[in-house]
Amino acid sequence: MLKSKARGRVAGRAAAAGVVSAGLLLGLSALGARADTKTVTYTCTPGTSGGTAVNHDFTVTLNASTSAVTGTQYTATLNIQPLTTSPFPVPVQIASGATIELQPTVSASVLPAGMTAGVSTPSPVGPALTAVVAAQGPMPSLPTATLTVTPSAGATSVVLTAKDFKISMIAPTGTGTTTTTPTALYNCAVATTGANTIPAVATIAVASPSASPSASASASPSPSASASPSPRNTRTVFETVFASPTPSKTKTTKSAQVESTPGGGAATGGGGEAGPDARLFVLTGTALMLAAGAGGLVLRTRRRPARR
Repeated sequence: MLKSKARGRVAGRAAAAGVVSAGLLLGLSALGARADTKTVTYTCTPGTSGGTAVNHDFTVTLNASTSAVTGTQYTATLNIQPLTTSPFPVPVQIASGATIELQPTVSASVLPAGMTAGVSTPSPVGPALTAVVAAQGPMPSLPTATLTVTPSAGATSVVLTAKDFKISMIAPTGTGTTTTTPTALYNCAVATTGANTIPAVATIAVASPSASPSASASASPSPSASASPSPRNTRTVFETVFASPTPSKTKTTKSAQVESTPGGGAATGGGGEAGPDARLFVLTGTALMLAAGAGGLVLRTRRRPARR
């Protein structure tokens, strides 16, 4: 029972770790997305007086550049088109030869906190219409906006968010040229209610310009390598040396020998030259013992009584 419970706990922990890892991967991939396409509901108010606001779904596509450097402009594109599944009518008649202008609002959030990014406010104009669009007729295709973003020094990432936009019309003049003053058709803001109220977002990482000089640094060692002299040919000589005693050592050995035995007897290694030989004492002792023995025998023979 204990083993089965332990296995169950291990399996549960492994499953939880897998879920957390998958969530992190999905979160990082979503955070690092450089393009976003989604359906967003906008509340659009006609620019003419007396108009009624309408909610309509738009397909919003926001694309950011693949790379960015602090202090350098990079581009992003924004395309907004009304869904054709439901009519999005024009509030007024649009004459032939007129053009449609889009004025989007894109915000930039920069990390770390305190950093900034300048975002341009483009006003792209579409091609001239070849036919008249009657009032309450379908809205013509909207032009794609190209905007520039300039991250400040120290920025590590920029998050672009597509928010409100305006749709205007530039009517042609009698001479065939267009006027510079657009006529507002709609002011559209992200709806506050409904299922599609999350705007399109694109995130891009920002690099520091300090990494750019690496190419020059890598190229600099090349002249020194080419200017270095070519290696010279070397010759190796082998010499055999035999060891022999030096005269100084021989003289030292001879002079170090002691010609006379120092005083001090056996303690200094004097040997026989230190005094009488020890064999003399041994012989003397032996002789005394023999003499004593002989004397004892003589005395013994004198004490025996004479036999009759």
